[in-house]
Amino acid sequence: MRARTSLLTQHNAMAAASFLYLIILATASSVNCANQASNGSCFPAEKAALLSFKAGITGDPANLLTSWRQGHHDCCQWSGVTCSSRTGHVVKLDLRNPSPTYGYGGHSLRGQVSLSLLALRRLRYLDLSMNTALGDTMDMPGFLGSLKSLKYLKLSSMGFNGIIPPQLGNLSKLVQLDIANDYGYNYQYSKDISWLARLQSLEHLNMACVNLSRVDDWFHTVNALPNLVVLILRFCSLNMSNAPSSLLHHNLTVLEELDLSENPLNSLAAPNWFWDVISLKSLNLAACELSGTFPDELGNLTLLETFDISFNNMEGMMPGTLQNMCNLISLDLSANNISADIREVIDMIPSCSWKNLQELKLVRANISGTALQFVSNLSSLSMLEISGNQLSGSVPMEIGMLTNLSYINLSNNNLSGSLPTEIGMLTKLTDLRLGQNNLSGAISEDHFAGLVNLKNIVMCPNNLEFVIDSHWVPPFNLEVAGFSSCHLGPKFPKWLRRQKGISILDISDTCLVGTIPNWFSTTFSQASSLDISLNQLTGELPPSLEFISVTVLSMQSNLLTGLIPKLSRTVKVLDISRNYLNGFVQNFRAPQLEVAVLFSNSITGTIPTSICRLQKLRVLDLANNLLSKELPDCGTRELEQWIPSNNNSPRVNSTSSFSLKITTLLLSNNSLSSGFPLFLRHCASLMFLDLAQNKFTGELPRWITEAMPSLVMLRLRSNKFSGHIPIELTSLQAVRILDLSNNKFSGAIPQYLENLKGLTGNATDSVGNPFEEAYGKGIGFIIVGSYSDSFSVVIKGQVLEYRKNTLYLMSIDLSCNSLTGEIPEELSSLAGLINLNLSSNLLSGNIPHKIGNLRSLESLDLSKNTLGGGIPQSLTNLTYLSYLNLSYNNLSGRIPSGHQLDILKADDPASMYIGNPGLCGDPVPRHCSGSPIDPPTGEDSARWSGDVLFQMDFLLGSIVGFVVGTWMVFCGLLFMKRWRYAYFGQLDQLYDRLYVISVVTWRKWFMNTYGN
Repeated sequence: MRARTSLLTQHNAMAAASFLYLIILATASSVNCANQASNGSCFPAEKAALLSFKAGITGDPANLLTSWRQGHHDCCQWSGVTCSSRTGHVVKLDLRNPSPTYGYGGHSLRGQVSLSLLALRRLRYLDLSMNTALGDTMDMPGFLGSLKSLKYLKLSSMGFNGIIPPQLGNLSKLVQLDIANDYGYNYQYSKDISWLARLQSLEHLNMACVNLSRVDDWFHTVNALPNLVVLILRFCSLNMSNAPSSLLHHNLTVLEELDLSENPLNSLAAPNWFWDVISLKSLNLAACELSGTFPDELGNLTLLETFDISFNNMEGMMPGTLQNMCNLISLDLSANNISADIREVIDMIPSCSWKNLQELKLVRANISGTALQFVSNLSSLSMLEISGNQLSGSVPMEIGMLTNLSYINLSNNNLSGSLPTEIGMLTKLTDLRLGQNNLSGAISEDHFAGLVNLKNIVMCPNNLEFVIDSHWVPPFNLEVAGFSSCHLGPKFPKWLRRQKGISILDISDTCLVGTIPNWFSTTFSQASSLDISLNQLTGELPPSLEFISVTVLSMQSNLLTGLIPKLSRTVKVLDISRNYLNGFVQNFRAPQLEVAVLFSNSITGTIPTSICRLQKLRVLDLANNLLSKELPDCGTRELEQWIPSNNNSPRVNSTSSFSLKITTLLLSNNSLSSGFPLFLRHCASLMFLDLAQNKFTGELPRWITEAMPSLVMLRLRSNKFSGHIPIELTSLQAVRILDLSNNKFSGAIPQYLENLKGLTGNATDSVGNPFEEAYGKGIGFIIVGSYSDSFSVVIKGQVLEYRKNTLYLMSIDLSCNSLTGEIPEELSSLAGLINLNLSSNLLSGNIPHKIGNLRSLESLDLSKNTLGGGIPQSLTNLTYLSYLNLSYNNLSGRIPSGHQLDILKADDPASMYIGNPGLCGDPVPRHCSGSPIDPPTGEDSARWSGDVLFQMDFLLGSIVGFVVGTWMVFCGLLFMKRWRYAYFGQLDQLYDRLYVISVVTWRKWFMNTYGN
């Protein structure tokens, strides 16, 4: 027995020694492999695969792959590559775009994802995300499903297009899958996500912005992932049709983050399955079309730290069960109808989380009240956003107790009074937004004393006055500053000189006077938006504007003089209207200019030929200046001057191939002359053209429609154009404003007016506004868009100014010309017309009898012509008509009445018809012969027509019956002798009987009367 035990002991010892030897051998082998891999060379196959991947990359703006070189033998040292310290194999490839931008390009890799990645068989981590140009609108590569060792796959925002490959379901070891299409460049979708159920190790799933609307059972597929910790399905077009309202049994027992935001769930907030996932720490239901009251089930989520249910249709206060949520860190109830006092809202927040809550967002939640001081109970608050409500009262001094605040937005309320100096105690504050209130009082250095981290401040518009010493040194370095409508003046604030990092500056309407300081261009050289408009700044524009990096420059409504200098190569929007500028410098340039608003200055001379090189210009407004002569032709000579030559091609191919992108050209109220500008041949995108009140002459060319097919507005009024109106103008299918008034046009109004589809009322396409800048860049508190130009329209007997409402005007004005002939009947088909003015011409014939079809008409002026005949009864159908002028024609007959015609010009209704001696009836003095007949309504007309038809049928039947009956009797007596004898025998007997009766009766009456 002892021998057996000894033998067994020896055997175990030998086995242990052998096992230890194998371990040492394996370790040594691994170390040798690792040493080999790191000894100036990684595994050749993997290095070749990486170089092959690089070969497929056609662009590398961020130089991510600079170190990937054949001569650099150790690929484990290459940028983005990580090898196993044990085996030496490539296990991680991280090529995420370090500086993503919204849009293709930027720092993104370009090219294709190479098949060579399949050689990296030990790869566990692959991140190519944010390389928007690498996907290049192709399908996501399905071969990635063959990298069986992958645990982390991140392909978000790569510009892929099409279906999500189901081969990803082969990656059974996957722990994190991120294939979100966050930037939404292309359309990614899936019809079947059942392959997800095979990824049993998955903990993190992000499919944001992938369309899953055609997936039948998305919830049960997701519910089959028991290890899921993070689930992000934002903007996936999900609905609740295939999701249970509650969960008795579910596998999502460790789910901590759920994001279903921006899906059209379109249901009541409760019951819903997500209230039963009690492990949740973050729940995002923003913009899910949820409605009803806040559910009591909220109290189930006791671990919840972040809750966002903003932008839904929820009503009322949060339930009392919310008090169970003691871990709450962030709460967003914005854009719901809370409809409560701010004090109630603060009390609703669990008191046990007051010291934890860091973010509170209640934007546009219908909250009122004045008790803002209660916010001071939330001592850990770092973000407070209660903008767009009905808060009143003053900003409380207790705001200074929230020492952790970094962001505060109380804008767009009814706050009043002065701003407490305690706000200067918020040393962590980076954003201060108090605009759109009624704040007043003085702002001093004390308000900013401790704001060392302040980056963004928006105080506009308020009635605040900045009383700051000229030698004050601010403790902050601003990036965004908005002080519009505050009082900063009268002198330009010197403390702004130290804000050299500012990106957006708005000091419009701040009572500034004097000249622009010489440090303006250098201090704000890196700014993207500068607005100093609506002040009283004088002097010339600084020539150094050429060297700043501004994109939007607004200086309108000042007292600036001199020439417009060369502008920065970056400027896209320029508004220097309503000044006293008198011209352009020689060789004026602004290569990136898109919007130029220069109206109401004193600019003289000609429009510079440099306009021909502004290839990106879309809006040019030079109205109300002193410009003269003709527009540049942008012909061969101008193009040769500005377009650079190519060594391999002619300097200018042809002027016909040259085009500008201008959509809005406003040149009214100048002294421009010559014929219709040939410059416009190059403006194929033009939509709004205003040449009114100039000195243009000659005939209109027939190429207008061909050269500018998208015209919406054509205003040529008050020029000296002559000849016939080209019939080609009726092919402008988009035109809505056609104003050729006050010229010398002759001949007939063109036929085929029904082709003006934009005036028929059937056009559904949306057109822009000539006074809305197409470069619409929202920058926090500033919306670069509309500007203050306008144009005048003769409508309703007066001159009205149209600005933003231009979009809704549909008008034809051909007045004050020498047009002859009749008014075309086709005019009645333009049912969308609001204004029709054909006055002061030589038109004859009758008013079209179907003019009542113009149901949208508000103003009709046919005065001072030679129109004859009667006034059509259909005019009474124009229920929107508020102005009518038919005076000084040859109209005759009774004036129709009813509906709008009875209430027009109540003070002097006869003036609408004066100068037509043939007219009679109310309201003119001349009476019509015969009794007036009330005009029938539509219902009366139908009933009258029915009655007349019935009476005519009855009368016709009676006549026919009488004739037929009479002839039957007559023919019977004529041809039947026996009938004739019997008939006349009966007549004789009847006659005898009547005679006897009458004689006897008369005799008795006579005897009774005279016998007595």
